[in-house]
Amino acid sequence: MTPVPDPPPLPPAELDRLVEELKKDVDRTLIRENMKLTVEERLIQLTRFQAFAEELRRAGRATFGR
Repeated sequence: MTPVPDPPPLPPAELDRLVEELKKDVDRTLIRENMKLTVEERLIQLTRFQAFAEELRRAGRATFGR
């Protein structure tokens, strides 16, 4: 299988336009709040989220089978 080459880099003005376009769809308040946390607090949040996601998977398997 032949690797696909990377596309050429965008010119700076086009890259800026793309970033501005994408920023409108991002809730930056969540990013700001997360950045107020220490690294340890963020890791605790991540661990809790992962446990929650695993519980959802278990519930889905119990409900819908697998």
